[in-house]
Formats: sequence, C-alpha cells, structure tokens
Amino acid sequence: MSQLLLSALPVVCPNCDGYNPPRSATCVLCGQALEEAAAAPRPVAAPPARPATPPPAAGPGRPAAVASFTRPGEVLAPPAPPLHPSAVPPGLKPSARTPPPTAAQGLMVEARRAAQPAGTPPPPPRAGYGPALPPANTRPPPPVPDSALPPRGGTGATAPVPGGTPPTPTGATARPAPVASRFGLAVIAGTTRGQRYKLPVTGCVVGRQRGAILFPDDVFVSPLHATFLVKDGALFVRDESSASGVYVTFAGTEPLAPRALFSAGQRLFRFTGRVEAPPPVPGRPNPYGSPVPLGQALYGVEEVHMGGRAGRAVVTAAALLTIGQAHCDLAYPNDEGLAGRHCELSPTATGAMLRDLSGGLGTFVRIPPATERPLRPGDRVRLGQHVMQVETLG
Repeated sequence: MSQLLLSALPVVCPNCDGYNPPRSATCVLCGQALEEAAAAPRPVAAPPARPATPPPAAGPGRPAAVASFTRPGEVLAPPAPPLHPSAVPPGLKPSARTPPPTAAQGLMVEARRAAQPAGTPPPPPRAGYGPALPPANTRPPPPVPDSALPPRGGTGATAPVPGGTPPTPTGATARPAPVASRFGLAVIAGTTRGQRYKLPVTGCVVGRQRGAILFPDDVFVSPLHATFLVKDGALFVRDESSASGVYVTFAGTEPLAPRALFSAGQRLFRFTGRVEAPPPVPGRPNPYGSPVPLGQALYGVEEVHMGGRAGRAVVTAAALLTIGQAHCDLAYPNDEGLAGRHCELSPTATGAMLRDLSGGLGTFVRIPPATERPLRPGDRVRLGQHVMQVETLG
C-alpha cells in the first residue's frame, strides 16, 4: 500500500523543498537528483507548537479576525492533483457540490476494497456521491411484457399516425388538409401561360384580387370572377356576376338564345335573334323599306367592341351565317385565332344553333351569371384574356 501511495504523492526536493510530480527523477526548480530522496524520504521535525494568541475583539470599524491554523515556519502543501475521470472507482460518482476525489483517495479506496474478504457487500455511498453500481453477479430485472405497459398518451390516446403526423389533442378542433381532386387547370393563353394548378375537392376561386388563382395584370378579370367546383366527381364552373363574363368551349353544336354572346378567335359576337318587322299602326302610314322575303326569317349577328360598342353586323335570311378568316359572312383575315371557316349559325324557332368548325381552336359561349356549367377534360375556359384548359390528373 505504501508503494501505491508513493507512486501517487508528489516528491519534495531535499535541496529547495520544492514539490515535483510523482516519481520525478530531477527537481523541476533546482535540478537536484531526486532518485535517492524518492527511495528514502527525509524526515522533517515538526516545530514546537506555540500557544494560540486570542484574536482581538471585534469593535466598531474593526472586523472580527479569522483564526489561523498554520504553525510558525510551516508551509502549506499545494493540493494534490485531481484524479482523472477514467481512474475514479465505479462506486464513486462525484456530485456537483463535492470536489472530485484525488489520486490518493482513489488509491486508498482500491486498497481498502482489495483487503476485504470475498462476498462482503459494498459500503454505502458517501454523502455527496451518487449511488454505487450494482454488483457484477446481480441479475437485471426481467423485462415487462407489452400487455402490462400503460397505453401511450394515457387513456383514450390515439395511435401514432403513419408518416410522423402528431395526433390531434383531445378537445382541439382539427383543420383537415385540403385534398386534391382529379382535376387540374393549365393556362394556355395570357400573361401566366404555362402555369398549372391542382383543384381541391372544396373548389377554387379565380379573380384579379381574390381567390386561389389570381390574374392581377388582366384588366378584363373582375376582382372575384369565377369559381370552380367539384361535385360528385364532376367539375363545374360558375360565373360570379363578372363584368366580362365566363366563356367555355363546346363540342358539336350549342343552342343560342336571342342576345347571347359567343367568342371566336379574338372576336366577340352577339346573336341579335330574329328580326321582326314592326306591326302596322291603324290610322298611320307604314314606313317605306325593302320588301321582306316571303317565307324567310331574318336574323343577325353583330360584333361587340371593347366597352360594349357595336361593330360590324350581318342580317340575313339565309339558312347559314358563317364566320372565319375568308369567304365568310363575317371574315377577319388578320385574326390568327380564327380558322378559315371557324363557326356557323343556323336559325331555329326559338333562336339559333351554333356549330364549331374550328378544328380544335375552339368556339366559346358565355354562360349565364350565377349558373354552374359542367366541364369535361379538354374543355377550355376563357376569363378575360386568359384561357385555361381542364386536365385530368393521374
């Protein structure tokens, strides 16, 4: 045990009384050889104790003196270096208030433990130190089965949601995430051409200032223009009483009522309906004019310019009225959005029948305000100068 203490205690130099690390060969202060001193330390006689002088009494302006326990001529030895954490015995765990044990204390604990007979229980932990580790021959407690464990989160807690989504706390109102439908919109004309949107099952509002899809640069789009709705797996569009209206394409033919609006290329047209001659007024002469064709009804189509002004108009009694780039009743050679013969009208008893002949360019009809019109994949919707096409998502 003495050899273990000597290997851990500092060595005192016999020449300058300086302290050196354990097992030092020479003094770090004066260079004196320490091998002999380490083998046989020099005994130092303790000086005679002097009676302690009572400290002066504390008075006004004089603090109480602190008693000194240092003998005359005695030099306090520096504290021993602390023990490295790896060398601390497993039974000693220093707390935050207790300084770590020194090397000498650790060696003394090891020597005391080695001197105890086998089978002796470990001593209780010292004050300020953590509990000692269990003996090596102690078996760990058996694992608790899952059936004996309480449910996670307490009684009534929901199971973890796959994907890491935390469960909704009890009593909190959950806001469901928007679910995408199988429909989408692709902008094929306008300043935002190329944009694509997925429509949620709850619907989507389009406008210049309000809505999920905004066209802020289109002066022909109202602040709240239209709404796309999904009902029973089908897509609908509704005009929210916009100023310029909502126009949709159709396949084949579309009936037109008098004063109905439709669009072809960059042009907007109005079907005027049947042109009737005013009935004669008894006692008044009839206004002079060209004779009305017998057995034929007159109807007309007029172009609508920006601001609602009337443009070119055609009134005919023929069976068909055609619109296109060339060789039509209303021809516009410089409109690239028109086909050679884009569409045609034929009169009916209640209005007219509009037929699309554009070959995919599309002829648009305006839907009445506050009404819902069903849409199919491939249909196109015109809102101001923007055209969107309905798509089916995979």
